[in-house]
Amino acid sequence: MILKKVCKTLGIIILSTIILSSMANTNAAVSKINSLQKNTVVSSTYIARDSFYDLNEKSVNRLSSEHFQIIWGSNDETGTVNEDLVRGNLQNLETIRDFYVNVMGLDDTSVSVNSPINSSSIHYKTNLYINKTGLSKITDDWAYMSSDGDGFAYLAVEPGAMRVDEPSWVIPHEYAHAITMHQRGTIAAPWYETLANWFRDQYLGSTYYRYGDRVYGPTSDFFQPVVLNSDYYFPHMKNYYDAWPFLLYVTENPDNMNGLGMDVMRKMLHDGSNEIMFDKIQRLSGTSTKDMLGGYARRMVTMDFRRQSSYTNYLNDLLKDSSNYDKVYTTLENTNDGWLKVTDSRAPQQGGYNIIPLNIDMSSKQVSVNFQGDKSVSGADFRASIVTKTRDGKTRYSTMWNNGINTLNLQGDEEKAYLVVCATPDEMLDLTSFDVNAVGTKYPYKVQVLTSGKSDEKVNIASKAVVSTSYCSEWENISALNDSFDPINSNDRSHAVYGNWPETGTQWVQYKFDKKYTISQSDVYWFKDNGGIDVPKSYKIQYWNGNKWVDVKNAVGYGTAINQYNTTTFTPVTTNSIRIQVVSNGSASTGILEWKVE
Repeated sequence: MILKKVCKTLGIIILSTIILSSMANTNAAVSKINSLQKNTVVSSTYIARDSFYDLNEKSVNRLSSEHFQIIWGSNDETGTVNEDLVRGNLQNLETIRDFYVNVMGLDDTSVSVNSPINSSSIHYKTNLYINKTGLSKITDDWAYMSSDGDGFAYLAVEPGAMRVDEPSWVIPHEYAHAITMHQRGTIAAPWYETLANWFRDQYLGSTYYRYGDRVYGPTSDFFQPVVLNSDYYFPHMKNYYDAWPFLLYVTENPDNMNGLGMDVMRKMLHDGSNEIMFDKIQRLSGTSTKDMLGGYARRMVTMDFRRQSSYTNYLNDLLKDSSNYDKVYTTLENTNDGWLKVTDSRAPQQGGYNIIPLNIDMSSKQVSVNFQGDKSVSGADFRASIVTKTRDGKTRYSTMWNNGINTLNLQGDEEKAYLVVCATPDEMLDLTSFDVNAVGTKYPYKVQVLTSGKSDEKVNIASKAVVSTSYCSEWENISALNDSFDPINSNDRSHAVYGNWPETGTQWVQYKFDKKYTISQSDVYWFKDNGGIDVPKSYKIQYWNGNKWVDVKNAVGYGTAINQYNTTTFTPVTTNSIRIQVVSNGSASTGILEWKVE
């Protein structure tokens, strides 16, 4: 076996078992640093090894913790290397490893990648060499991870990158490279640094970011190069260290997309196929890259992730320099035909996005955007969303779409509205390049922006109606449609709901009034119970014209998004009866939590 040969060749000295000490307010177990003299031989679970220097080499200094060994020479050029620095870094390394291995659930760095997985019960300490201390066999540089000939990752770091308290941000980045290597998967080159910074931000966002009893986390890193170059493809030389908010979206999965979450990242790190990251995550998760990119891009408007406040603090500081505004946000050009188009300099490349502030009357009832991508570019496709920010900091989203008109109902508490456009071509290319001036294919588009009504001009008249339906489940209640209850989400069972299970096909719900009203808008909150009731495949709004049911004209909307009202506007009709005719989605039935008409 390879490991037996390594043991014999290196003359490995077995060091003492390290006693674990618990820390207040965290599950992190930090190993007490041993104070053994060099060359002391005792027993331990993890064994010290060194591919570069014999363990009995007198000119080399060593200190170990349970899982790590720090090695340095006797010619410290900086005058800063002392026992406190070494012991402090051993403690921080143990905490970082504890988070990556025991919290994130990743494989340890203690077994050679040259050995079959789970082939050995022998585990080895991971080495960190201190640069600028006279270690002639180690390449001097600020900080890096490499691997020795025996298949073990090691770190080499200058003393200036080894801050103890507050713990260095360099060490968790470099150890993330070691962790990545020991998962044994294949990572496309442009993502190598991106991934290490994502790892580091996961660590910073936990209470494991600490030294002794002093806890510095949760906090966050930031991704300024992405924010200032958002229209560029990624990873690009302009942003490749910082393109990790896409991975943040994939692992946090704020939109509950199928197959996303931390588990898909673990799968990706273990997967040996040679694919670009987008294709690999799509294959492993079963979720479209286009939808992932669209979801990620629109979250970047308000940094709508778990540590939103940390990210927005960075963004606000960035925008204090007024010259950054036009880098973060995109202004469209007016054309002579009533459209607004993106300039060539800002047209997004694959995975790149534009955030376009919408100059609209925020007292409007609804904002509509007519989107048209330039199909002359081969494989062009997009994911667009309307995004609003409320005065109390909430973010609301329209459904994502790629052509035609979409709308978002305004609720009167918004302070800003944006259009987000992300380029999601049919084929995501491997655009590996070390040229900072490299430019990918650009995907132009144009839009029209419209608003309708004022928030105080229309009144929901649904409560004035008598409700009827083609079918209602005996345990549900048709009166739920117009009881003025605003649901929390589409599976809100805290109030009465309408559902027509087990009926499928075409069903209808109807409002009948005691007099005629002029109606031009419908807002439907669909019920979805993650069981037999789903959103409809399609639907249409009809009104009674005195003789028969007629489809409303010029309808815009007909959305089926969950967890929000779906607004449809149409040419005003004057009638005493209006109905929704739904077509079920396959074998599922349909349901509605609330239906407003105005």
